Amino acid sequence: MRFLVIFVLAFSPGILWLWLIYKRDKYRPEPRALVIRTFLWGAVVAIPVAIFESLINPGTLETPQVHQLSILNILYISFIVAGFSEELGKYLVVKKTIYGSPYFDEPMDGIVYSSAAALGFASLENFGYLLSFGWEAILLRGPFSTLGHVFFSAMWGYALGLHKAGRLRSKAFVYTGLIISMGAHGLFDFFLFLQSNSSIFVIPFFIAIGILFLGMLRHASRISPYKGKVGEMLVPCPACGAGVASYAGYCTACGSEFPAAGEINDGLCSKCGTTLGKNSEFCTSCGSRITKKYEGRE
Repeated sequence: MRFLVIFVLAFSPGILWLWLIYKRDKYRPEPRALVIRTFLWGAVVAIPVAIFESLINPGTLETPQVHQLSILNILYISFIVAGFSEELGKYLVVKKTIYGSPYFDEPMDGIVYSSAAALGFASLENFGYLLSFGWEAILLRGPFSTLGHVFFSAMWGYALGLHKAGRLRSKAFVYTGLIISMGAHGLFDFFLFLQSNSSIFVIPFFIAIGILFLGMLRHASRISPYKGKVGEMLVPCPACGAGVASYAGYCTACGSEFPAAGEINDGLCSKCGTTLGKNSEFCTSCGSRITKKYEGRE
């Protein structure tokens, strides 16, 4: 029972943050199955990353012993052991498992998938901390360290999204974002490991990268190629053959009564003419959201 309680406590913050971020992807939401898969891959990659960290840093980071480390050791642990290893692991998850997918096609996708990988990673990391230090550790890790993983990874995730969408042509920007995320992650850990008055600087730093993350979310939403793209499923009127919105009660061309929506099997996207199934929410060709009701558009 204790194991199950710790597992739920460790993963609940990550699932909550992922749901909130996913809700921001409103113009063309990613398939839930792919987002969940990326989350799980993020959790899986935490295991080899932890093994690699133990190899390059055979010492311990347990709280009673951190204050005994020199500044150079803290710098090494913060920027190389943690920052470099963990951000590289999360980056490889997104780059190798989802970046090549046709669903990864706009800047917001980079934030969504990098957040999913980061939160999967952080959730398994939480699980390890709770097993070692007790359930109380989640009180700080849930709102603080877990969300910090999202802020760091979004720096390279957004760059990946911009590059995939053609807004950043050079891969150098992606690698720059990755290096910046490693540096931000390392600085965050450095402040925490100092365990001195200087550790207070972690608070304004966390707020600053949080504001940066919100700015990336807003910018990604503003420049989405799917913003404002709303279409209808057109089906032929049985009386005159005119294309009519599937939700219509009567044909707009001849006035004949239209069949109920439940009787319609498929139709055409009003934006590009692609054939759509009756339950389609988005056009597979132009990405338009397919509305099921009249929205008063011009």
